[in-house]
Amino acid sequence: MSPPQLPTFGTVPILPHTFQIVLRLSRPRTWTFAASSFILGYMLAGGSSPFQMALGLVVAGLVTAATNVVNAFADRKEDAVNQPSRVFWIDQIGLPGTVTSLLVLYGMAVAASVLLGPLFMLVLAVGIFNSIFYSVRPLRFKARPLASLVSFSGAVGLSFLSGVAVMGSVNLLNPVFLLLTYFMFTYGTVKNLPDYSGDKKAGTRTSATIFHSLANAVRFSGILVFTPYILLTVFIAAGSLAPIYLADLGMGLIFAIIFFQMLRAKSSQELEKTHTFGFFYAISFILFTLVLTSPTLASIIVILSAYLWTLLVSRVSLDSRVENRDWEKPRRKKT
Repeated sequence: MSPPQLPTFGTVPILPHTFQIVLRLSRPRTWTFAASSFILGYMLAGGSSPFQMALGLVVAGLVTAATNVVNAFADRKEDAVNQPSRVFWIDQIGLPGTVTSLLVLYGMAVAASVLLGPLFMLVLAVGIFNSIFYSVRPLRFKARPLASLVSFSGAVGLSFLSGVAVMGSVNLLNPVFLLLTYFMFTYGTVKNLPDYSGDKKAGTRTSATIFHSLANAVRFSGILVFTPYILLTVFIAAGSLAPIYLADLGMGLIFAIIFFQMLRAKSSQELEKTHTFGFFYAISFILFTLVLTSPTLASIIVILSAYLWTLLVSRVSLDSRVENRDWEKPRRKKT
């Protein structure tokens, strides 16, 4: 007797279990953005407590997970075209399951934050507000291209500030904070490219759909993502950052290769693949900046752990954003 087969949507397995669905919708690989930014801010501020570090990482993961679940629920219209399997999963748990999951995720984050101090809790409150209204009406920041990118950059910027806040102070003019936040602001344009066609059909305005053609959107995004290196150079020239940060310029060469692949992409699926490379590039920029800031064994361990986690969840396909868009392929008519 053959083993029971899981129902599928395209080639994507559907797991009708609430926890598994919520875990997939929470997109574990994206947790590394907030986690690595928190560690960078914490170490830059002089933090060294393993307990505080671990607790901060947990909070970063929980809030990022909740953000992705909120986004999946609020983006049903767009996902019906861009990521239809995500709509199917949301339907499996329904509104009660979604709300319950969010209460648990946000509740655990708030409970853990009590041990990290009032300033951390204040930054967390701003982060949760941004997390919810990035997608949810009436504010729905992502409905406006500029507001969407500003809100999206908070995934890194606010996480960095939360790490600094644990040590009892927050400096909004910190050059590393400004560099990372602006970097994430520009990277936000890359993630919109694979969804260009679907967002156009849904009438959604993004940093990509404001252009009349996908080719123009790709060129704009590529040029914009190079601009953080100009800001980096200005900070170093002004003495705000140490010359060692010039090593970050090497990351620009890596993106140049990715940008070339973006220009050659002819379909949403090909752009999704370049977006995957772009994801690893963005994570690498943050992690490399961490090493330049704190060249210690602890930083090396953080980097190895981040890559191991990201590769692990990618290997088991534990992500609701599907790269193989088989539903976009024309179906062969039966004769």
